[in-house]
Formats: sequence, structure tokens, C-alpha cells
Amino acid sequence: MRRLFGVVVVLLVLVLAAGCMTSQPPAGYVTIRSVDIGIPDGQPPSNVTRVTAVPYLDAVYDDVDGVDLQVIAKEAGTDIVVEETVLSIGTLTSGKTAKEEVTLTLENDRGYDIWVTIWQDGRMRESGSVNVFLPDRTVATQRLAYSLLTVSAIDVMTPEIDADPITLDIITGIANSGGSSGNLVMEIRAVNLQTGITAVRESRPLGTIPGDLGVEKRVSITVPNGYDYEIRIRLVEDGAAFATSTGRITLAPQPRVILADGTVLDTAKSTSPTALTFPTPAPTPMTPSSAQVGQFRVQSSGAPTPTYAPGFEAALAAAGLLGAGIAVLARRRR
Repeated sequence: MRRLFGVVVVLLVLVLAAGCMTSQPPAGYVTIRSVDIGIPDGQPPSNVTRVTAVPYLDAVYDDVDGVDLQVIAKEAGTDIVVEETVLSIGTLTSGKTAKEEVTLTLENDRGYDIWVTIWQDGRMRESGSVNVFLPDRTVATQRLAYSLLTVSAIDVMTPEIDADPITLDIITGIANSGGSSGNLVMEIRAVNLQTGITAVRESRPLGTIPGDLGVEKRVSITVPNGYDYEIRIRLVEDGAAFATSTGRITLAPQPRVILADGTVLDTAKSTSPTALTFPTPAPTPMTPSSAQVGQFRVQSSGAPTPTYAPGFEAALAAAGLLGAGIAVLARRRR
């Protein structure tokens, strides 16, 4: 009997041990299979870009409830959050990959770390980041070296130097060495250098230029007289820039001191108090010609030009001096 009882006890212990050692099915959890970062097509030139983050999510072992997706855009290499989106996913079915899409609107010409984090019942399960850089898209792609349009000169004239407000005629010489051009537009910005205020910001259509022809295009703007201006010009053909130019217009008069008897001290010509009388202008029936008040320096004319690295001229001069020194030493040795 005792032997039988012992056998029964051993069997019960073995059964209990087997029950305890039986593997339980693992609990389900959520994971990020992969993430795609894309930029949708068809976005017009702007200072921002729409970026889409598309994570692919899997529920492993079992269905998972209480799933949240968090997408954060940070400035590259920092913890500065630029934009954040949180989506409540709810339930994920095991064996099926869920695809989500989050759109972020980010400023151009900057780098970002886009972080994708998956949460389950308030606990973070997985997180990772993708580094992206958004180039400047404020203007259409420039094709300066390939344009068939070239700018020879940009002059600024005025029909009446003493008028207030004063009219400035911007005269641009453009040559077309190919077929008929596209639609041309001149973008103008005039900044008052005394106040820092932008006096003019306009876009003026210039039409088209027939093939193998050089023309002058004239655009007029009006600004308050008596100030200095920096005028920036950008020439565009069918949305692509082909020439840029910047010039300074001096309209502020030189300081003058008028004495009680009507004489004027001309401080622009002499530092000593020399009295100058006003000349009386003789009446004339003729209309005075336009006065040139500025000529611009063209930064990019549309024609392909060789570019040199900074210091190229200095290096070339140094090489010339070195060569001359070597020649003198060779002559002395002879």
C-alpha cells in the first residue's frame, strides 16, 4: 500500500510539473516594419514643403489594442520640435500589416530628423528616426548657364530729376540667340536705404523676344524722391530665372547751407565757407532729355561664363612671381 501511495504521489508531482512547464502563448505586441518618407509631386514654388511619413505597422503573435502612432519633426541634431502629429490607430490585427500616412508641412532649406514612435496602451514600444534635408524651393530651378537670353546692360534713367515722387525708368538690353523666347517677367524690389523700408516690390511682364534679336525693355517705377535706394532685379523666363542684377540709386541731395542773403554754401565741393550764388536758369522751350541716375552691375547675365575659386587671381599672380624668381636664379647660376 505504501508503495502504491508513493507511486501515486510521484505521478501527481510529474503531472503538476508538466502543467507548470507548458509554454504559454506570448502576448501580442506592435512593431514598426518600415517607414517611407516622400515628397508629393505638384507642389508649386514655396518656402514650405509637404512631406509624407508612411510607417508600416505589424501586430505580432496576437491582435493588439490601444495603439497610437506619433510622428515628430525636429530640427536636425537637436530636440527642437517643429511639428508633431499623434494618430489613434486603435486595434491592429495579427498577420496584417497596417499602413498609415502622416503629412508634415516643413520650412525649406533646413534639415530635419523625423521621428516615428509606436505606443501600446500608453507604453512606448518602438521608435526610430529618418534624417531629411529640404532644399530651397522659393523659386523655380535656375538655368542660368543654359539660357539663350543674355543681358548686356541695365540702366536707370529719370525724365525729371527733381520730381517728387520720382519716376525711374529701368532699361534692360536683352539679346536672344535662339528661337522665340518664352514669356519674360521682371521682378523688381526697391529698398529705401535711409529707412530700410521696401518701397517697391512688383513683377512686370515683358512679353516675348523673337529669335536672333536684341531688344531694349523698359519698365517704370515710382518712388519718393530725396532718398537712396538699392534696386534688385530678377529676370525670369517661363518661371525660370536667367539673370539677376543689383544697383544703388542715389537721389538724396547733398547737404546745403543757405545764408540769410540767399547765398549757398556748397558742402559737396569745398569744406571752406565759400559763398556761391544761385545761377538763374534761362527759359528754354526744349524738353530736357532724361538723366541717368544709375547703371547696374549684372551678377548673372544668362551667358555661361567661367567661374574661378576665391583667390584665383592672387594665386595666379603668386605663380607668376615664383616663375620670374626661378628664371633669375637660373641666370645667376649660369
